[in-house]
Amino acid sequence: MKSKRITVKRITVPTITMAIIASQLMGCGAMSQSELLKMINNGDTIEIEIAVPENYSEADESALAWIILASLTSQESMRAQWDDTLKITITGDGKDGCLYVDAQGNNENNNTLRVALHNKAFIDMLEDTDIIDTLAGAADTVYTDVDAAEDADKAFYMALNAYFNILPDSADGAANADDALTRKEFMAMVARSELQVDETLAASEEFNTLVGESAYNVFAEQEAEYSYLDTASKSLNNKTYNGVMSRGEAYYLIINRFFASDLSKVGSITAQFNDCNDGGNIAEQQKFIEDGTEKEYYRDYEIVYALQNPDQGVPSTIYNALKVAYNKGLIGADTRWDEGITKYEAIKLITEALKLETGIEQFDYSISTAAAAASNTADNTEVTTESTDTDEGTATGEESAADESGVTVNSTHDDVQLEDDEYKGNNELDGAYESLSDEEKAEVDQILEEVKKEHPELFEDNSGNIPYTGPAQGTPSTGVPENPDWQFGQGDYSNISDGLTVY
Repeated sequence: MKSKRITVKRITVPTITMAIIASQLMGCGAMSQSELLKMINNGDTIEIEIAVPENYSEADESALAWIILASLTSQESMRAQWDDTLKITITGDGKDGCLYVDAQGNNENNNTLRVALHNKAFIDMLEDTDIIDTLAGAADTVYTDVDAAEDADKAFYMALNAYFNILPDSADGAANADDALTRKEFMAMVARSELQVDETLAASEEFNTLVGESAYNVFAEQEAEYSYLDTASKSLNNKTYNGVMSRGEAYYLIINRFFASDLSKVGSITAQFNDCNDGGNIAEQQKFIEDGTEKEYYRDYEIVYALQNPDQGVPSTIYNALKVAYNKGLIGADTRWDEGITKYEAIKLITEALKLETGIEQFDYSISTAAAAASNTADNTEVTTESTDTDEGTATGEESAADESGVTVNSTHDDVQLEDDEYKGNNELDGAYESLSDEEKAEVDQILEEVKKEHPELFEDNSGNIPYTGPAQGTPSTGVPENPDWQFGQGDYSNISDGLTVY
C-alpha cells in the first residue's frame, strides 16, 4: 500500500461572537434567543460555526483557470488513461467521443459535465464495473492521498473532478477529498459543472462588494439565486461566503437549482430522517422576520439558531430540500445536515444530481455524427489499383489470356470478323429512339401499341417451343437436298450385318 501524507490543519473558527465561545467554555450553553435578537436588531453580522473534518484547506485561487475541456492538460497521465478507456480520440482541432458530443450530436470541445452526464453512451460505460475500476485506478497515478484499492468510489469521483476541472487540485499532488469546502467553493463547483468556458463572463460590482473580491466570484454569482444564504438579505456576505458550507445548505442549492418543480410539490413527498425534523419557519418564530419584514442577515441567524438548538429542527426550507433529495435517492436517512460538506461529497452530489435532472434531454452518441459519417464513408470506399502490365494488348484496353496450349484468347471478341450478310449494328439507328423528344417517343409508343393489337403474332417469342413436323432440313455439300422428301429413319438397311448397333 502506498504511503500517505495527512496534513492536519488548524482553522480559525469563525466566531459566532466571543460571547458564544465564552458561554460554552463556562458550560452555559448557546446564546439565548434574546441575545440573538438583540444582535440582529443592531444590524450585526454573524458567522456560522460548522463542524468540519480534521483536515481543512482552501483550493488555491491562482489555480482556478477556466480552460476548454479538450484543451486541458492537467493530470496528464490520468487524463490519457481516461481517454483511452472511454475511447476518446484526438482530432485536428481537439477531441471526439462520448465526452465531446452535445445533445444534437455535434462535436463539442467546450463541453460540460452536465451535458456529458446526459449522454447515454457515457452513462452506459459508467455502469460497467470494469470501466469504473479502470477510471478509479487512474487516480492512483496522480494523487498521493488516494488509493483506489481502499476506496474506488472516492478515487473515481476525484478523477472525475480533475478531468472536468471542476475544482482544482492542490499543487502538492493531494486530492484533499475529505477537506471541507467553503460556500464559494461549492457554488463555483456547481457553476463549472454546467457552464461552458466563456471568457466574457464576469462578476458584478454589486456581488464583489457584498462578498469581497475573489476569483471564485465569477462562478459563484451564477448560482447565488439558488443559495440558502441569499444576497437580498445580505445573508451571503464576506463572512459567510468564505465560511464552511453545511451539507444541508449544499443539498438545498442543488435541489433548488435542478429540481425546483419537485420543491413546489414537496407536500406529497414523505421522508423519514434519523437526525433532523422540520423546525418550521424559524426566522419568523424567533422574530428574525418580524411583521413580514425580513431583517438583514436573517438567514444567517436562522441557521445559527438551528445549529444551537438541534432538537427544535431545521428550517423548513432546508428540510423540504432534504425530502426531495431523499426521494431522488441523493441522500439517506442520516443527513448529517449540520456538518461541513467535503470535496468528495460535493462532486458526488453534483454528479448524481446531474444524472437525474431533466433540464437536458438524454441523448446517445458515442462519437459525433460528423465523425460517424466520415467513418462510414471510409468503410464503404472501394480501393482500386491500376495494372502495371506492359503487354500491348492490355495497354490498349484488350483483355487477353493464354490457355495451357499457348493459344491466346481475346475475351472482348473484337477480333471476330462479321460477314456481309450479318448485322453489324448501326449507331445512328440504334440510338434514334433515345434522341427523340418526349412527345415524339409518345407517338412512337402509341403506334407500337396499335401494331401489337392488330398483329400480336409478330411479338410472340416462340423460340424453342415450336415442335417440328416438316421434312428434315440441312445443307448438303452440294447446297441442294438430294431428296427433299427424305426423313430420318428411312432407307434400305438390308445389307447391314447382324450385331451392328445403330445410333
